[in-house]
Order: sequence, then structure tokens, then C-alpha cells
Amino acid sequence: MTKELSTRDRLLLVGADLLEHAEGGTVSTRAITEKAGVQAPTLYHHFGNKQALLDEVVSHGFRRFLLDNPVPAGQAGQISAIARAWDTHVRFGVEHPAFYAHIYARVEPGYRCGVVSVVEQMLLETLEQARSLLSVPPALAARMILAASTGVIMTLISELDGAPDWELSERVRDAILDSITVPSGSR
Repeated sequence: MTKELSTRDRLLLVGADLLEHAEGGTVSTRAITEKAGVQAPTLYHHFGNKQALLDEVVSHGFRRFLLDNPVPAGQAGQISAIARAWDTHVRFGVEHPAFYAHIYARVEPGYRCGVVSVVEQMLLETLEQARSLLSVPPALAARMILAASTGVIMTLISELDGAPDWELSERVRDAILDSITVPSGSR
């Protein structure tokens, strides 16, 4: 016997499916509610608005991706862990361009998709553990890494007519890591 999905879960699944297949990353409220078999007020009851639903879809997708692709943490190899986190983040963006476009499609002062804060917090926690290896404060290092990796992802997505240029990502990653860490001879 198959368990029937809750209305909220059905809306999330439909939102994810429509967002993943949307040209340009835009999804209408009408398309979501029609495919989920509910009226618009039901979406608003569960999420407040379409943007909140799609933010939750993207956040859930990224959390699932992280669960399936864990980044080792701990004292040993903290800079390597940060590099692996970068690679995981870039791979998620390239493999899920519609989701990633949604995260950054709405650029306006004071607005951030919830997943950006989640990623930055995870990064900050790792950087706090590596504080002695950093040449800048952990919060600044987190912002620099997130800004640079986002730029790389957007570039790779825009060039997805062939295989992604992973070397570009690796070179930018290494340049950023070099700029935020104390030279190894000084440690």
C-alpha cells in the first residue's frame, strides 16, 4: 500500500518538477496548483506565496544533494574540506541549472533565497574550525568563497553547450583559497 503524499509535499514535488524543466527557470502559480490538483489559496496557506514555495524546493533539493554528496569535516584537512565543499557546490549548480538560476534570479537589495544563508552558515562553521589557517576573518572568507563560487557556477551554466570547464572552477577555487589562507610556510 502506497502512502498518499500530503498536500504540502505534493506542492513541493510539483514545484521541483516544474522548476527543473522550466525554460528560463520561471514557473507560474497556476501551473503549480493545476498540476498538484489544488486551488491557489492552498499554495498560499502552506507557503505564503509562490516564491516561498520555490525557495523551499531549492533548499530541499540542495539539502538532498548534500546528503547524497557529504563533505567530510573535522580538524584534519580543513582547507581540503573547504575545497571539496566548493566542488560540491559547483557540481550542484551545474547539474541543476534551473534550481541554481532560481536562487540568483531575483537579485534585489535585502533579498536572499534561503538556501544561500544555509550554504553560507555551513561554510562559516567549517571556516571557524580552520580559523588558525586563515589570513582573513572567517565571515569574510565565507563571503569571498560564496561570491566566487557563484560566479563560476553562473559562468559554467551559461556555457553548458558542451562539457563543463571544471579546470576553470579548480583554478578560481585555488586562487580564492590561496587568498584567504596563511601561506603554508608561515603556519
